[in-house]
Amino acid sequence: MFRVVIFGYNFPHIKSEDFINILKKNRIKVSAYIGADYVKLNLPKKIYKKKISKKPIFHPKELCKIYNIPFFKSVHNSSNTIKIIKKTRANLGIISGARILDSNIIKILKYGVVNFHPGKIPEASGLDGLMWSVKKNIKPYVTTHLINEKIDSGKRIFQREVKVYMNDEIEDIISRMNLIELEELKKLCKIYLFKGVEISSKTILNYKSFNKPMKKSLQIKVLSKFNSWKKNFLCK
Repeated sequence: MFRVVIFGYNFPHIKSEDFINILKKNRIKVSAYIGADYVKLNLPKKIYKKKISKKPIFHPKELCKIYNIPFFKSVHNSSNTIKIIKKTRANLGIISGARILDSNIIKILKYGVVNFHPGKIPEASGLDGLMWSVKKNIKPYVTTHLINEKIDSGKRIFQREVKVYMNDEIEDIISRMNLIELEELKKLCKIYLFKGVEISSKTILNYKSFNKPMKKSLQIKVLSKFNSWKKNFLCK
C-alpha cells in the first residue's frame, strides 16, 4: 500500500492545491503534507508570463485540515523532514512544489519520489523546460519520473506529448502543460497508486547535465523563434 507524502509549499499554491484534491478524490492515502516556506531565489526574470493566472482557494494547511491530512511546516532538506517521514510511515513522495531534494530524503522513501516535469527529459531538463524545447527545436512534452540526486533525471514513468496549435502563445502551451501534469497524476493514481501496483519505470538514458535557467538575452532570442518552432509541431 502506498502512503504518500506531498512535498509542497507553506503558502497558497495552485499546483499543491490541485494535487491534494486529486489524490484525495482518487482515494490515495496521504500520510503527510510537508510545506516549505518561500525562499527568494536569484534567478533570471521571465520576459513572458509563466502561466495563465489561476489563484488557489485555500492555504495548504487549511485544505489539509479539511481532508484530515497531517500538515507539517519544514525545510524539505532537513533532519526534521526525515523525522516526519519516519513518524508518518510515508513510503512514496510526490512533488507539488519543491527545490532539489537531497539524496538522503529520496532514499528514505521506499518507493521513491515522483516529479512532473514540463519538458522532454533529458533534452529539456532543468528550469524553463518549454523554452529549452523551443531553443533545441524539439516537441513539447510532460515527463513523469522518479527522481534521483540529479536535476530532472532518474527513471521515466510516463512521457506525454503536448499539443501545439496555430494560435498558441507560449503562455497557452505552458498552461496546457500544467493541465497535463494534473491528468498524469490522475493516471498515476488509477494505474498504480489506487491498486497498490509497483510503479513501472525505465532509466532515463543519455543524461549529461541539466539546462541552466535561461538568461534574459537568450529568452529574447528564443521567443523570436517561437512562431517558426510552433509550425514544426502543429497538431494535425
